[in-house]
Amino acid sequence: MGEQHVRRRSVLKGALGAAGALGLGPALAACGGSDSGGTTSGGKAVVRMWSWYNDQEDQFPKLIEKFEAAHSNITIENRIFGTPDQYLPALQAAVAGGDVPEIFAPHTRALTYGTGGISADLKQELGDDFLKDFFDSANQEYTLDGKQYAVGWMAQTFGIFYNPDLLKAAGVGEDEIETWDDLIAAAAKIRATGKHPVALSCNPTTSSLDFFLPLITQVTDDPTYYLKLDQLKDGANYEDPKVVEAIGLLQKIVKAGVFQPGTTGTSGDQAPQLFYTGKSAMLFNGSWTPQGLTKDASPAFNKLYKVMKTPALAPGKRHWTANQAGAGWAVSATSKNKDAALEFLRFMYSADQYSPTMNDSNSMPATKSAATRIELPIMKQMTSWLLDGDGCPHIPFGPGSVAAGDPLAKIFDGSGEPATVAKAMQQAVQNAKGG
Repeated sequence: MGEQHVRRRSVLKGALGAAGALGLGPALAACGGSDSGGTTSGGKAVVRMWSWYNDQEDQFPKLIEKFEAAHSNITIENRIFGTPDQYLPALQAAVAGGDVPEIFAPHTRALTYGTGGISADLKQELGDDFLKDFFDSANQEYTLDGKQYAVGWMAQTFGIFYNPDLLKAAGVGEDEIETWDDLIAAAAKIRATGKHPVALSCNPTTSSLDFFLPLITQVTDDPTYYLKLDQLKDGANYEDPKVVEAIGLLQKIVKAGVFQPGTTGTSGDQAPQLFYTGKSAMLFNGSWTPQGLTKDASPAFNKLYKVMKTPALAPGKRHWTANQAGAGWAVSATSKNKDAALEFLRFMYSADQYSPTMNDSNSMPATKSAATRIELPIMKQMTSWLLDGDGCPHIPFGPGSVAAGDPLAKIFDGSGEPATVAKAMQQAVQNAKGG
């Protein structure tokens, strides 16, 4: 499967242990408020950029060459680690040693790094004029108490990929599925043909949050609600009746047989395989899917499949779909070369550089202006949903938030009820955050 898929699933799988793995606690106090890093080479300021973003491994050298040609006093050292599992120990060591790279991928700890003095407040450093071009949901995920500690690099959104031939064989029209009730009705027809209606991966269980969390936004019709729930702020908690209602909607969808049996045992690679091998008529997945299908599915299938919006709660309601930045950049608050890092960040997001970089790597941009210049048809279609304002939060950045995925598995395997599962989710998050 494509690297973006690996990146997304690996991020959430590793997030449960991130607080310890990323050198938090005492290391934060050690790093905050002191000068660190800021090396020079041949009289030039060195900007180290660390990530696991393989998607642009061919594009980064070109960006760096152009930038260095115009900035003779700055050297960019780009280091791409293969996976988050390989990246995180190196970042841990850098944080613990007080020598954080000038630009780095903050993983799911952007807010913790920011409040700990490791990541710079980009609202102060770059200004609102720079940040206003980013999708709101991409900015919101990195913002706490009026400060923004990272910017989105690649946005991601989700939809229902479908095989029009299998829908037709089941007597389902391509434009018939607007609501969850429509999908449930279509699922019954598809199962009658011997196919799974929608392939879904809930292994690891954190992956199930991609599907579930936007249901909370659908029920509340408030894209800011999960931001509060993620931080357990302003009285928000998982036992709120609206969250229980969203779990009830999920239970209704699961019990109706919309997904293949054994979703909690289906990995992120196996769900697309069910789709492109013709075992399922549809696939719920993210905007990295076209890259993966290009590599894994046949040319004929790549010409065949299409994508539709995630169903709405009711006719005429907004098709809220998960959207945040699955990849982002933070800037060291303490490096002596912070200004040089900010200069390179501005360059990467300039119109002449960012849009071509996203297009060349078939990636979804995190800014509105670049979104209007997308070339890949399906990516362009999915990004249009965000331009229409349908994006909502779905990445657990709050302390312990990702732990909510484990109790949710009981809905997918049929062993739990909404109120009980909601209580267990609240307890799991509280336990994981140490409260």
